[in-house]
Amino acid sequence: MYLSFQHTKAIKRAQRNIDGKQGLTLILGDAGVGKSTVARRLFGLYSNEPEASEGYCIRYITNPSHWTTTNKMLVTLCEEFAIKARRSETKQWQEFQEHMVSLYQQGTTVVLLIDEAQLIPRKQLLRVREILNFESNSSKFIQVALFGTLDMAGILAEPDFRPLRSRAAGGLITLDPLDEQELSQALLFRIRVAGGDDDVFTPGCFPLVAKASNGIIRDAVDYCNTAMYLGYTAQAKRIDEGIMQASIDSIIKFNESSNP
Repeated sequence: MYLSFQHTKAIKRAQRNIDGKQGLTLILGDAGVGKSTVARRLFGLYSNEPEASEGYCIRYITNPSHWTTTNKMLVTLCEEFAIKARRSETKQWQEFQEHMVSLYQQGTTVVLLIDEAQLIPRKQLLRVREILNFESNSSKFIQVALFGTLDMAGILAEPDFRPLRSRAAGGLITLDPLDEQELSQALLFRIRVAGGDDDVFTPGCFPLVAKASNGIIRDAVDYCNTAMYLGYTAQAKRIDEGIMQASIDSIIKFNESSNP
């Protein structure tokens, strides 16, 4: 997993919030800048690595769009923590609350990572604020990290959600597109992991990819994958600027035809 400087910085800030039991961490950025990369790295830290994971109970929600009601949201969370099902939402909420208190009393820090948080319906987002109200005099019972697109900043600026935003420990953490150097390093890292050679692309390819992708790693990977296919069909030994530009042009043309 390639982590740029800003990804590493975001992870460290989130860890500081979680370890300090500060409650809420907000990580926002454009689609494709690596929010899910940060979320997966945090999940790995608190679930797989002994030094960081001991005393933690972490869950990772990858897509909350199915939380169409507060009850569905609550049922999903209870299933994640193997909490007994109740017939009424009120009793289910009480069961959830009691379980969180029990974990806290056992010395366990509960961490809830929610990716694609901009998809959480507004009413359910208010429930997140209620979850953050589970607290002792000194710390929060549940550590919540929300990962969303920049659209979420607009939602959090609305009067109903300002109290939620104000709870974000250390303020918003924003992930920006990568600069050309970081983008090149990220692409070369992926090539090495896949077993490829560093010189599969000529040096002039990287500025083209950086400009076309605007530093969005997801788009840059698409350009490179398509260029690899074009190079393979042309039996080219290396991917040069001409092949890369053809890849970029074909993807841009396809996107334009798909979104007239």
